[in-house]
Amino acid sequence: MMLPILGTERVPVAAAREAARGLGVAFQLTNFIRDVREDSDRGRVYLPGEDLARFGVTRPMLAAPTANRAVRALIAFEVARAHELYEAAMPGIELLSRSARPGIRAAAVLYRGILDEVTRADFDVLARRARVPRRRRAAVAARELARLAW
Repeated sequence: MMLPILGTERVPVAAAREAARGLGVAFQLTNFIRDVREDSDRGRVYLPGEDLARFGVTRPMLAAPTANRAVRALIAFEVARAHELYEAAMPGIELLSRSARPGIRAAAVLYRGILDEVTRADFDVLARRARVPRRRRAAVAARELARLAW
């Protein structure tokens, strides 16, 4: 966990631990969602098995060129779960040291942007990898650097 390295302000590290842990889980889940196709091509599946079973998704379905209804429903569920994790964790960013906040906030905004791209693709993570456009990444980075200057 990076929290002891990033540090906190006005609160002990322990006070920020739950939010930091939740943000880490949100980042990881976003990676799993984004990388379903690549992971499947390598024989790996990182989404929870109980969720695959709940939506009737099999490993061969994750190797298809496009997502069927069951895969889309599973991904929509995981995207909603990730959004909930981000919502719960975002206030914890304000507990971090001033110098750590912009980078972590930018990462959270950009990772949520991946979820937005997945949603725009109607949850078909098999046809193409979701990416935040370069211009958007640059804008988020510039905004967060400007916050640091204030």
